[in-house]
Amino acid sequence: MDDFDLRLEIDLAHLLDPIVDGPVPRRRRLSTLRAVAGGLVDEKPVEVTIVAESVPVAVVAPVGTPV
Repeated sequence: MDDFDLRLEIDLAHLLDPIVDGPVPRRRRLSTLRAVAGGLVDEKPVEVTIVAESVPVAVVAPVGTPV
């Protein structure tokens, strides 16, 4: 290990040791992420219709391979 690597390791240890030794921070409450009851605007719900459509795709087969 050369001098630069040793100095970097020591500096990082001085910076990171207090962070690692500290207590685990509390998580935010999940209730802050909930949506407002009734929605944000007074509009009717949007109906979504999903239509699955099959599309033919050309596939190139190697020469000599039976299809």
